[in-house]
Amino acid sequence: MNGALSPRAMVSGLGFFAAMAAFLVMLDLGFHRTVLLIPVGCAWAVALIGLRPMVEKEHHGALYFAFGIMALMIFFIHETYEMKGKVRTFPLIIGYSGAVLSALDIASVTETAVGRFVTRVLGAMLDPKEIKQRRVTRELIVFAVMSLGVLSIWLFGFLIASPIFVFLWVLIGGGKSLKMSLYVGIATLVFIVGLFEMVLKYELFRGVVTIWIMETIFE
Repeated sequence: MNGALSPRAMVSGLGFFAAMAAFLVMLDLGFHRTVLLIPVGCAWAVALIGLRPMVEKEHHGALYFAFGIMALMIFFIHETYEMKGKVRTFPLIIGYSGAVLSALDIASVTETAVGRFVTRVLGAMLDPKEIKQRRVTRELIVFAVMSLGVLSIWLFGFLIASPIFVFLWVLIGGGKSLKMSLYVGIATLVFIVGLFEMVLKYELFRGVVTIWIMETIFE
């Protein structure tokens, strides 16, 4: 790979900026959020097509997975905007943070000046051989677990999903004892409730399933 932009990459770049321009125009005109997914989806697709020639063949798996996570974050952000009031603030932080991290991960696998800079900055504490090899299997496991955590928060809310997620992470991922994992999970719940609900008086998102159950019971 000589680093030169292919015609497909240049056309895709123009398509990406055109799609984003269409998004901004449609946003200014007040189009519905679901309709806005059309230019965003087009930008996502042309970005993938355009960046693929800039990535070594052995890194294509990492590229596809990073784009998959980006799509998940876009969908998560879209669904979060359906919430009302302050409840959606914290989920939006997660969604936008995930989108930014996905963009950095996408950039890091490209053979470009930006990609090399991102890898050098964010990967400074990693083994250079590991950075070069980009072991997709481990990335898949980590990102799949984190995606499952985000999905569980969206479905069941922070108060239910967070302590369970931490409990399983410590038990399975950390290899700690059941008692220790249980203590950490309970401590997580106490910390979240104490800080956000009691000290900051911030109502955390309860989750779409939890909200539906509560509304069904108390109707």
